[in-house]
Amino acid sequence: MIALGVLFFLGFLATRAEPALNVLGGIVEELSKGSFSKFMLVYAVCAGVSMGMAVGVTKILFGAPLIWFILIKYAVALALSQYSTEDFICIAWDSAGVTTGPVTVPFVLATGVGCSKAVLAPEGFGILTCASVWPICSVLSMDLVRRFVVKPKAKAPAADPA
Repeated sequence: MIALGVLFFLGFLATRAEPALNVLGGIVEELSKGSFSKFMLVYAVCAGVSMGMAVGVTKILFGAPLIWFILIKYAVALALSQYSTEDFICIAWDSAGVTTGPVTVPFVLATGVGCSKAVLAPEGFGILTCASVWPICSVLSMDLVRRFVVKPKAKAPAADPA
């Protein structure tokens, strides 16, 4: 459990250092006129990659079949896509591509190889798949929270100054 927590933290930091993620965050903030900030996108993607890495390592440690992880992740991503707007669906699915940059991929692959060798697993395949799909879910979730939780509070009627 401690190893998964450390892995989550390191995955978060490695993704945070990804240059393309900062560029995408700035573009999203500009195009959304500040309603979806760079901070929100960057940290949603970082959390998604971290969660994906933790799930991927869990798959390696317990030898679970990869197909179930893939099917469940994509089912969740597609279900969340049904409740989001087209703009943020595109942003979320594009954010998965940001995770294939020069900082994240070597770190994720090295982690997968190291974990599989440590537990004598036959292969470390699948950790990058997990780390690339969860950002889609986290960005879509962040959009839903932003739209359904944060905005209604901002639109609360003001008290009538009588």
